[in-house]
Amino acid sequence: MQNDYNPDESSAEPLVSVGGITAAATAIIGLLVAFGLDLTDEQRTAILGVVAVAAPLAVAAIGRRRVYAPATVAKLLRR
Repeated sequence: MQNDYNPDESSAEPLVSVGGITAAATAIIGLLVAFGLDLTDEQRTAILGVVAVAAPLAVAAIGRRRVYAPATVAKLLRR
């Protein structure tokens, strides 16, 4: 029985943590403020709130295309 399933080795760890995305957004906001972007505390909070909601959605959308459920892997290996 020959198997045509060859996983992409570069996708061994396709997901970036939500914490990493949130930390990056926080750092970017801090950098922009340090270079003169005038943001109020409310604006910063709103931006980070959007990031907190969007980050898990982005990770799920990207990750879903790059990972397989165990049942799918088993099915592919049985071919």
